[in-house]
Amino acid sequence: MAICISCGKQTISRSWSRHKKGSSGHGGAWNLKAQISKKSQSPNLHAFKGKKYCTKCLRLAKEHFKVTNPVSPVSTPKPTVVA
Repeated sequence: MAICISCGKQTISRSWSRHKKGSSGHGGAWNLKAQISKKSQSPNLHAFKGKKYCTKCLRLAKEHFKVTNPVSPVSTPKPTVVA
């Protein structure tokens, strides 16, 4: 089962209908009564540093990674001036 390690978001099942019951103002004609079925929704997971994050937590994890591990440019030692 796919689960975000940060927030715990996981696959859920919900009721799903093709169209509204009794739409078009017909007062519930038989052909307008759609069956309700179960449908599963999975979170949009991404792998980052060997862990799985949902889209919202991925942005936070990348921002946290930037702050804790800054990439510094290669610095060259400055020549000292002897006076």
